[in-house]
Amino acid sequence: MARYGMAIDLDRCLACQACVIACKMENNVPASTPDSFKSKKMTLRTRVVPLRVDGKYPNPRIDIYPVLCNQCENPACVAACPSGATYKRDDGIVLIDLEKCDGCKYCMIACPYGMRNLIQNTDSQQYQNPDLPKPPQGKADKCTFCAHLVDKGQEPTCVTACPAKARIFGDLSDPNSAVSKLLANRKGIVLRQDFGTKPMVSYLK
Repeated sequence: MARYGMAIDLDRCLACQACVIACKMENNVPASTPDSFKSKKMTLRTRVVPLRVDGKYPNPRIDIYPVLCNQCENPACVAACPSGATYKRDDGIVLIDLEKCDGCKYCMIACPYGMRNLIQNTDSQQYQNPDLPKPPQGKADKCTFCAHLVDKGQEPTCVTACPAKARIFGDLSDPNSAVSKLLANRKGIVLRQDFGTKPMVSYLK
């Protein structure tokens, strides 16, 4: 059985936001607007976060961290969900059954990476992919590794959209996959290893 994961090369990421835009279009993620930003009601499945390490204008040093659901092997969100709406597939991808989700936000509180959202902005003009349902307001939302594409043998849209090839996706149980070979040859770290969630997303130094 495949066990999907991703490696992100921090040296390659340009912070161009192509992954964020592609994700929104592919997965019908409600668009971010000035109003949604002001009211803190944005829905994001992936983000690119710039962090100032040291220095100041005009010579600051910035670290760029692309973040998304870590598709944990031991997901806290699954354990916290009282309705069973959040579940993990055999291939490791964590999904949400929107029929069961009651919007209680327990998964949002449980996620140590802050990568769960509540769908609040549902402007119908933002839906780009007719092959996927419109996300219902008041339900939890998260990155799915584009499971609908993975099931067709394709890669997540954030991977294919990245012009710098900073994201590498594949089967971690296959030693010959591109992601397995990369992690075998380069030092990879995961976020907050101390939580014991065992993330399937690694960052290459």
